[in-house]
Amino acid sequence: AISRAVARLNALSEYCLPLVKVGGLFIAQKGRSYKEETEKSLKAVKVLGGELIGVESVRIPFINQERYLLVIKKIKYTPSKYPRKEGLPQKRPL
Repeated sequence: AISRAVARLNALSEYCLPLVKVGGLFIAQKGRSYKEETEKSLKAVKVLGGELIGVESVRIPFINQERYLLVIKKIKYTPSKYPRKEGLPQKRPL
């Protein structure tokens, strides 16, 4: 699964990781503040069956800005209670 920077990583992971097969990858694009956001989201990623395995820096053509691709590997099944009801991941993040 691939995602742009449309929500915080913990909420994005809750929507995306259940769709990824064990052994598959979830790649989330983030901006400059990716380090702080990632630190706050690692617990949620783990609960959802993922593990951060890398961060790749990329430069976006034409706008000359840097973005970061967070590479998360699904290492175990996501508990069946996830994802929660629509809106809850943003209102009450893991």
